[in-house]
Amino acid sequence: MAVMQKTHRYNIIENSPSLWIKTFPWKKISGHKYSRGRVVVFGGIKEFVGATILSSLAALKTGTGSVKIICSKHTLQVYSIKFPSVLKAEINNINELKKFLKKESITSMLIGPGAGSNKNIKKITKIILKKVKYVVLDADALTCFKNDLKSLYSLLDKDKIITPHIAEFHKIFPKIKKNTSSIEKVKAAGKLINSNILLKGPNTIIYSYKKKITVNYHSSPELAVIGSGDVLSGLIVSLVGKKKMSPFLACCAATWLHGDIAKKYGKGLIAEDIVKGISSALERLKKWKIY
Repeated sequence: MAVMQKTHRYNIIENSPSLWIKTFPWKKISGHKYSRGRVVVFGGIKEFVGATILSSLAALKTGTGSVKIICSKHTLQVYSIKFPSVLKAEINNINELKKFLKKESITSMLIGPGAGSNKNIKKITKIILKKVKYVVLDADALTCFKNDLKSLYSLLDKDKIITPHIAEFHKIFPKIKKNTSSIEKVKAAGKLINSNILLKGPNTIIYSYKKKITVNYHSSPELAVIGSGDVLSGLIVSLVGKKKMSPFLACCAATWLHGDIAKKYGKGLIAEDIVKGISSALERLKKWKIY
């Protein structure tokens, strides 16, 4: 673990398994599907169900024993046909969602991929942030707040994770200067929210609410492809939880694995290839742990 920079307020280091390997949630002989965590993914609108499937596949292959997709009457059949190994919950209105969240045992939850940026998604995201402890917010679940930033900032806390790319980042932090480095951007954002930030880019920056920052160089330009971020969010939500990894370390581990898969694959990578590469990446990580 190479220390890159220390100031009186920030600790900036290079992302490496040495930072998080001891807390990685490997399968245990005594474990069962629910002891490995219960992930819930809020499903996308019917035009973007692929984003939900990519996230859910990544979560199930990485570190959780159960994934349940919240779907609607318009998408239930698609998920049932395309993805038989995950659970589904048909929810068609806000009241049904509230009842579901009240009774469901949830380790962590993901909302955003393919969700659609509209007023209804903002209401749904607010409810989830209030009712669920560990939440990963991506894509539409972030940008739907662009005209209501006060609400978003107030609902984010030390157990929440936001995963914007640069364009999404500036929609939710419009006052932060665009001509500054990514590290300076997350530092500025950290003064506005008490939460965890994963700023996606060529060198992804991960910011902890405790003012720790990691820079991930273990990556590849091939990750700049549609669906890549959906897979990354699935990796993160699978690793985070009360008896699993902290939000910050889950982001670090997921980002490293994401990059490791891309580096090993080479040219022509697409999102489905990242999902297929998860098993091999975990095998490599297991060997890294030994040595």
